[in-house]
Amino acid sequence: MNINECTFQSVFGEHIASDGTKYKINKIEIPIIQRDYAQGRQTSTVKRVRERFLNNIFDAIKNHRHLTLDFVYGEINDGKLTPLDGQQRLTTLFLLHWYASKKDNIDEDQWAFLRNFSYYTRPSSDDFCQKLTEFKPRFEIVLSDEIKDQTWFQYQWQNDPTITGMLVMIDAIHELFGKETGLWHALVDEQSVSFYFLPISEMGLTDELYIKMNSRGKPLTSFEHFKAEFESLAEKVNHDIAEEFRHKFDLDWTDMLFPYRGGNDIIDDEFMRYFFFVSDLLCYIQDKPLQKDEFKLAKILYSFENPDAIDNLNFLKSAYDCWCGFNIDEFFGKHFSGNQFQSGKTKIFQDNLNLFKQCCDEYGEYVDSGNRTRKFPLSLTLLLYAVIVYLQNRQNISENDFQRRIRIVRNLIWNSRFEIRADAQRNNMPVLLAETKEIILTGIIPEKGAYNQRQREEELAKSEWLKQNRQYEEELFHLEDHNLLYGCIAIIGTENPSNFNKFRKLFNICERKLISRALLTIGNYSQRLDWRWQLGTRNDSTWRDLFHPSNQRKGFENTKNALNSLLNRLEEVSDNALLENVEHYLNDIATPKDLRYYFVKYPVMLSDTYGMYYSYDDGAYHTAKMHTSERLVRHWNVFTLALHDRLERKYGLGDYGDRLQLTEEFSLQYFNDKIVIYESDADGNEINQDVYQIEQDEDGIDIKDRVEQGVEVVKQIVGE
Repeated sequence: MNINECTFQSVFGEHIASDGTKYKINKIEIPIIQRDYAQGRQTSTVKRVRERFLNNIFDAIKNHRHLTLDFVYGEINDGKLTPLDGQQRLTTLFLLHWYASKKDNIDEDQWAFLRNFSYYTRPSSDDFCQKLTEFKPRFEIVLSDEIKDQTWFQYQWQNDPTITGMLVMIDAIHELFGKETGLWHALVDEQSVSFYFLPISEMGLTDELYIKMNSRGKPLTSFEHFKAEFESLAEKVNHDIAEEFRHKFDLDWTDMLFPYRGGNDIIDDEFMRYFFFVSDLLCYIQDKPLQKDEFKLAKILYSFENPDAIDNLNFLKSAYDCWCGFNIDEFFGKHFSGNQFQSGKTKIFQDNLNLFKQCCDEYGEYVDSGNRTRKFPLSLTLLLYAVIVYLQNRQNISENDFQRRIRIVRNLIWNSRFEIRADAQRNNMPVLLAETKEIILTGIIPEKGAYNQRQREEELAKSEWLKQNRQYEEELFHLEDHNLLYGCIAIIGTENPSNFNKFRKLFNICERKLISRALLTIGNYSQRLDWRWQLGTRNDSTWRDLFHPSNQRKGFENTKNALNSLLNRLEEVSDNALLENVEHYLNDIATPKDLRYYFVKYPVMLSDTYGMYYSYDDGAYHTAKMHTSERLVRHWNVFTLALHDRLERKYGLGDYGDRLQLTEEFSLQYFNDKIVIYESDADGNEINQDVYQIEQDEDGIDIKDRVEQGVEVVKQIVGE
């Protein structure tokens, strides 16, 4: 392809195509398919882009250096250039040259080429351009006001968004360049500002390419302006790298991102989200503050002000290049699975496997208006970084090694919820990224670092264990991928390989409340959190908490021992087998009627939600079932619940509390060693108490089932 570098003036004239033929451009006409001129809009985003663009031009002119803008593409027919991409830049350059010609009193024969720029978008826009070209302002008042005061300016033109945008831009140009001299000389003679021009005929006009070029005719983005400034920054650092970026921006990376374009058919937003992702990685690594402004971010990382600018530019380039030349969807489908275990793949517990596309769609966005929950969380940032490291070094890493290493990284990430942080209090991301890179490049798991230390030790132990137990590898990975474990197998341990598949079957096919009852026949598997304790429920979240060791919880080993003992006992894993264990436990006369016994016998005592309980100081039997996870606000005495259920729920339980309302006069309450019946008068005042002592042995363990004793007491009171 024959790419021409042109100024706005020199684009009008003769050019040479790749085949040696000559063509001439006599006129530029913005086609009707293009949007209105948008660089003059008054939104905050457009204002910021406009200021950046003009400041770059001003800087180039003021400091006598060259500024090369982005590519302009277009069709040429009979000497007329119809731009398909670059309309905004061309219009701004037209206005800037008009301003310079009038301010510097340039002779007509030199600025006459401005008459050959026109808009076909609306007749009013074209008429305005022609009238403006001939107009010589006095520069005594606001230029837009002076223009609107002219007899040739039609009132209805103020409803034309292209014209109103041009007026805003003219004022912005005058505000910035009003005190400067020699503007025409800088633009025309010194050629301070240029752009790359490429006829569509040089590329081959396909429908897809036409869509790509035309897709910018929707909402204005800062992308094209950002590219111009970014290339200018890169040019000052290294000319060759800047040239590579110019090429890749418009060809390689556009082709790579095009399948992931948004609903507006452009890749600008997707490109910028990934740019922020990669740049944020560098900010984390180099301990620099994150920036929401892409221009500031580019200056901090990629300008000559950063001593590592060349390395940063090369990393950025590589981070885009590594996705080129292969099917990205197929790559993620080959190495990852969603919500099901698949041999040879790493499960990531979400339907969307293509993390690259998800990053391009969601990075920097938030779920809530308070900017607290990231759509693309730090956990996925680390996982995608691991993939990038592999792609950048895939010539040195086999696919098998990558598959094993990415699984280790996944396990560490998913089990370091509290360690993965990047806030004012603690920013672990630099160390986490370094650890991730080391694992992917070498397969070595650092003994110390920022990832959860327990999980790190587990990964080290599993790696060593697999060297001697390769026959269990598939079962181990299948266990890791269980929805309750997320890579952490501490609840089973490598010392119990015969329970790997049993665990999966138990929690895949068996009823959760029955599992909890069966575990209690083995021992007290609960875990304590400060003043409350927890059992598993029908909710996965409670089991996940119980199956992941934590400094905040006490009793993990009890849970582990009970679970493995139950699994060892089960020859067959089924609800029937669990029920047999439960019935054997309840029918055994040696089974003490302690708190476990009641939880096994009366399933209603087992929570359906959070699984949280609180035991009062007067004894274990005085226990409340909580309806929240952390506060004792709505709660019920577990034995009141059991009695209520045993009596077919005929009596009033209320929303919370310890009492069962039997009649208007009588209510019942359980304590650790007694049942109390309260009698009230018609006004609700308590007038009497009857105490029924619960028979217990010398260790304070019930001799008789207290729920059945409660049934007998109720029958006495209500006469049943």
